[in-house]
Amino acid sequence: MTEKLTAIVTDITRHNDKHNVVTLYTRTRGRLSFLSSVSAGKTGRLRQARLQPLAVIEADINFRNSSELQRLGTFAFHTVWKDLYFNPVKQLMTLFISEFLNKLLRATMPDQNLWDFIYRSLSLLDNMQTGIGNFNIAFLSSLLPFVGIQPDHTQYMPGFLFDMQSGTFKADNINSGSTFLQNTGNLNVGFTPGHIYNNSSILTGEEARIAATLCRLNFSNMRALRLTGQQRFRIIQRLLQYYSFHFPGSGNLKSLDIIHEIFH
Repeated sequence: MTEKLTAIVTDITRHNDKHNVVTLYTRTRGRLSFLSSVSAGKTGRLRQARLQPLAVIEADINFRNSSELQRLGTFAFHTVWKDLYFNPVKQLMTLFISEFLNKLLRATMPDQNLWDFIYRSLSLLDNMQTGIGNFNIAFLSSLLPFVGIQPDHTQYMPGFLFDMQSGTFKADNINSGSTFLQNTGNLNVGFTPGHIYNNSSILTGEEARIAATLCRLNFSNMRALRLTGQQRFRIIQRLLQYYSFHFPGSGNLKSLDIIHEIFH
């Protein structure tokens, strides 16, 4: 049966001398992997150049029940990114997002709303000219409700802690925490140097307040966050840690070192 798929490339892995395994997040079938032929000729090099992380393609797939891995034949671009692969910072963000999505989406069912959100987010990043420093934070924060782990920030009150394992805010009766604050208009950001909890899933003080703030963060207000590179990196670490509690393995990213380089 032949079916037209619209898909976002999340990973390309060498399979053997003749094939790569290309992982796609499709709009109608979710995450799928395909064998894609590799050749040394001009056509083969062009094909490999077009299959970049986060490329959005359309392909007619002939699904065969007898094959463990389907074959990716000819395909066309659904969208041609203008800047993602040419702006150095966006290029690094692309590597981070594609690796994160490839790990996160392993166990998800097909979800057109989730696919559309990812596509709109990439379109926004591609077209942004300035103010992209907080994009990864806004992306990770805005993605939370689409994957079902958005905390209820309306429960938060000053002094509450955040339990990342349960995704809930609770009264903290044993630690007020010392803080370093930075006012950013409607969004206040700060950090708690330390707390007495041994449980790594617990955030207290200003880190708990940041967690509540991030529940309100989106692409429209992300520029209100005035952060140093070190603060950005720490927030991304915490967000990935939260994802890891609910989607094991999703926060263990090689590209996190690249993000560290961007923000330091």
